[in-house]
Amino acid sequence: MFVRGSDNVVTKGSTLVLPSVSIGNVPQLAVDLLINTLQASRVGILDSSSVMPISGPSGFDHLPTQRSVPVEVYQSGDAQWTIIQQRSPPLPKHHRIFAQEVMDFIGQGEFSKVVLLTSSDAALRADALIDGPQIRSLAINWQDELLASRLQALSLGPLSLSAGITTSETTAQVPLDQLHAAGISKHLLRLCQTTKIPVLSLVALANEGDNVPDAINLANATNALLELAPNAKQWCPPRSWEWLMAPGMAPSELF
Repeated sequence: MFVRGSDNVVTKGSTLVLPSVSIGNVPQLAVDLLINTLQASRVGILDSSSVMPISGPSGFDHLPTQRSVPVEVYQSGDAQWTIIQQRSPPLPKHHRIFAQEVMDFIGQGEFSKVVLLTSSDAALRADALIDGPQIRSLAINWQDELLASRLQALSLGPLSLSAGITTSETTAQVPLDQLHAAGISKHLLRLCQTTKIPVLSLVALANEGDNVPDAINLANATNALLELAPNAKQWCPPRSWEWLMAPGMAPSELF
């Protein structure tokens, strides 16, 4: 259930960018960069019993007193961009339930576009994807020719080399079997296909490890495609990244 932080929150006509908790946490890290650089405000949360409950200090520099919760909804000042940040994964056997809850939020929000950021295990990628760009696209019911041409110009080719960018295939034809360790992505994309909701997924082919470079590449691709922060000269990593790969003891604020 979407719990609004204010009655003035408007989602209709906004572009929704959301991550799937996937291998290397690449989508979540990319979303961190988007939110912190845009200095987006938290406008609500998705209250779900299907994700692991957590609470912690703020992850963002411009919101120092805010407590972090499992699924947060942010918006740019002009409400053009709505961005979800998910800080904990779905509970075991709850992936389908949570995907449906996210789907309900998408349907109720009346967003103009839905862009799903996800990552897939590079060790299991098709041989044809070993060379070339390691960020691929997967489109379902997508009819935005402008973004389709941008995808081509940015070399963000389809996840399946036999699939087009603008597509309305049946579920069986959409190459979801090529998504590995991608969280709720398969469930959510199937639901979008069934309900005829257009969605574009950017898929980072990644391995576990230091995934900061992967996150920056995914954020770059998302920004180049959507122009979220066209004037940003560089990304601003949030305060939560200070202990991302740091040795030693974790800060006491985490506990």
